[in-house]
Amino acid sequence: MQTIEDQIKSCLNMENLTQDIKLELRTEEQSIQMPQEWNEDQTQFQERVDQQQFQQQQQQNIQQSQCQMVNNVLDDSPIFNQSIISKELYQHLCQTYNLLNYLHQNAIDLTKTFKEDKDFVTRFLQAIKITFIGILQLEQIGLIFDDKQQISKQINEDYDINVNKKIFNQKAVCILLEFIQIYVLSHIKVLFGKIEVRREKQELRSLIIYLSKLQTCLEQLPGASKLDVDDIFCYERSNYRWQGLNSITQEVLLGSKEQIKKSYGKIAEGLLLANAMISKGSEFNNEAAKNFMQGFGALYYLVAKKDAKMKADHFMAEPNKNLAFKAWNLGESGFLGKLLPLLFPNITYNNKIYIPYLFKRLVEDNILQQYKENKINRIQNDCGECLNTDLPKSAELLSKNKQRIPVRILCHQNLQKIQSHSIVQQSLKLIQGVKQFDKIIFHIHGGGFVSMSSRSHQTYTRKWAKNLKVPIFSIDYRQAPEYPYPFGLDDCWQAYMFIMNYIDKYFNINPKKVVLVGDSAGGNLVAALTVQIIKSGARIPDGILMAYPALLLDIKQFTPSLLISLNDPLLHHTVLKLCISSYVPEQFNAISDPLLSPSHASDEILSRFPSTRIVLGTNDPLHDESFRLANKLQKLGKDIKITEYQYMPHGFLQFDVTSGMKEAEQTVLDAQNIIQSLLT
Repeated sequence: MQTIEDQIKSCLNMENLTQDIKLELRTEEQSIQMPQEWNEDQTQFQERVDQQQFQQQQQQNIQQSQCQMVNNVLDDSPIFNQSIISKELYQHLCQTYNLLNYLHQNAIDLTKTFKEDKDFVTRFLQAIKITFIGILQLEQIGLIFDDKQQISKQINEDYDINVNKKIFNQKAVCILLEFIQIYVLSHIKVLFGKIEVRREKQELRSLIIYLSKLQTCLEQLPGASKLDVDDIFCYERSNYRWQGLNSITQEVLLGSKEQIKKSYGKIAEGLLLANAMISKGSEFNNEAAKNFMQGFGALYYLVAKKDAKMKADHFMAEPNKNLAFKAWNLGESGFLGKLLPLLFPNITYNNKIYIPYLFKRLVEDNILQQYKENKINRIQNDCGECLNTDLPKSAELLSKNKQRIPVRILCHQNLQKIQSHSIVQQSLKLIQGVKQFDKIIFHIHGGGFVSMSSRSHQTYTRKWAKNLKVPIFSIDYRQAPEYPYPFGLDDCWQAYMFIMNYIDKYFNINPKKVVLVGDSAGGNLVAALTVQIIKSGARIPDGILMAYPALLLDIKQFTPSLLISLNDPLLHHTVLKLCISSYVPEQFNAISDPLLSPSHASDEILSRFPSTRIVLGTNDPLHDESFRLANKLQKLGKDIKITEYQYMPHGFLQFDVTSGMKEAEQTVLDAQNIIQSLLT
């Protein structure tokens, strides 16, 4: 059996350094059970409340001293050459390096002190590894600027910083290091101090949370160092590089920062509650007990909100993939799924059709062949031909079929079915005064590529259908992890081509104008579908509207807004990584493939983009990449406009519900007006 000293040495072994950093939360949950609060008597409950209030006051005192603590760390280090790097970078490198060294040694000491406590030792060993990785990364930066060969200290590709000093992005690294110091390392230092005095589950959970944040930050450090030195997010908004983008950006203030934060707080509480419920249920093996405890946990956590937040944060620090996605899908099934329709506006027509696969498929082999031939980012004009003209009959199109693509149609009035494909039949319909719709909206829902559906997005799609008086086709594409890229995109492609070419044979719809609309992951699919349409030579849509889209599917490619995900209750950094890893298989390249990361589409493709509109909030982890795409489109002279809602979070279109965010109502109306203008 290994001694504690042997375990520490193993942590520092270069071959083992990045192995087993992530530990499954399920293992942790089995050893750390939530206290049985519901069995407490009133006296015990009051004592616990008093203790919570004391801890809250203590936490406030800690937060006030954190910035001072960072400033008190020595601001010099012999491994960094101050004469060849900026003063700002030198200061941040030294402060971060010394904090990491301090915490690294502290973790070693705590491991030896508490070697009999398995739960704490496991996390201290994890801290030893993560802090050591950070130290090695900063040493690599020092070697880069001293023109020394980086030997013997190579880390794996997730953490290695190998870049020429001439293209090293000092500003981006400063942004990230400053964040790490103030919002991560200072918290870990405080936690280590508290753990030396007492060992409680609350401290252990907090340590797990902050080690998870530190790991994500260190994963982003290589991307930050390699960021283009002219990247727009390395400059203030007053810089000339932003002047052009400012001219196409409409900043909208829906309320004060405090007001919007309070309003979103209600949504955040619901999200935390969902995660806490799922986490609570995961502690039980029996399915009936699991479901019961999820429901009972909801009642408890509605009262004990602080415990809910800690439970949810702990759960999200190292989430189980299936449980995390289950929390996102609570509104699609079970009790909450039955309540969701109560939030939907009334609509006259709401039916599904099931579209067959008639066009050239987007499949793995074809995409990898395009990689090999360097054609993935080029126009080919070879994919738009219908390969199967054996169209389904009307009854077949309306019949549920798991082998086809479900598409929900919403309309303010009943659509007329065309029973025959003959021109005579269609002409008779027109003579009889049947209205023919010549405009449609093609909608792709969000949900991280792994969850939700056209059903849950009816909170706003029904409003658009009623007010715009235009049919909406909402696509229920196949989802990861069971169906990763390119399955979902292929469904959207097939549905688009079928609707544009053949829907007039089934309904009184003959689309002369079409606008593509999508939110979050749906925004990615809208942009990727547009790329595919242009590559294929098919009929380009008249406009696209993307709400807070995921335009770059590589979380290691640093943008400042990604740091928001470290504390975001909806788009949490660990879940964001899970969604991307679930959707993007290892054989695909998210950097070079514009069907995965549309913001990296070539100028050849982007020069053919239709009128493009983007709506987003400033408090969104995905905020930044939209501006990079907009910058490219603007340089090409394309029609691009951004609506930027100050302080608004990710996902705001779906928050326009009873007891939701009152500010979200205006965003749904604004998006409706944008669609109207694109259809005109």
